[in-house]
Amino acid sequence: MSEATSSTGDLSTSVSRETIELEDAGVETDADAEALSLDTIFDALKNARRRRALRYLDAADEQLEIGDLAERIAADENDKTTDEISYAERKRVYVALYQCHLPKLDDMDIVSYDKSRGMVTLRERAAQLQPYLARQPMTRRWPRYYAAVVSVGALALAGSWLLTPSTLVVQFVLLGVLLAVVACTTAHAWSVAR
Repeated sequence: MSEATSSTGDLSTSVSRETIELEDAGVETDADAEALSLDTIFDALKNARRRRALRYLDAADEQLEIGDLAERIAADENDKTTDEISYAERKRVYVALYQCHLPKLDDMDIVSYDKSRGMVTLRERAAQLQPYLARQPMTRRWPRYYAAVVSVGALALAGSWLLTPSTLVVQFVLLGVLLAVVACTTAHAWSVAR
């Protein structure tokens, strides 16, 4: 119980430090705007579509129509350009933004959403979410680790064929392990690239 309490305390301390760092970095914050609670931050950012909406609104730095926002998010979610997305893909995102995500962000005072005009803009409180929305660069060089494992496996397989009169079963087991590592490498590289 005390560990959970201390980690929550550490997170709130971290959030208030980041708020201070934002102010020190020159990001304007409204004096009347209170700091977002951890629950509000987590609730706002727990959905990928809301995170995308906030990134696009931040990049636009102006009011956006909900249709334009939905088009950009649909293109991003489907790995297409805005010209390539279908009506159904765009509509699916539009309806979710219109009915759920933008009203929720508006209730949290993170965006200003005029439902009747279909216009959305970021509020000043959204600046508190910036540290969490920034895309972090990969810190490890996973392809190098995988290449080393595959190389060692290939050498072991070649050694079993050339140096020892091992049975065919051992060679097939080594080949299976090597192929499994290659498959995992490919899957991980693909998931990181997305």
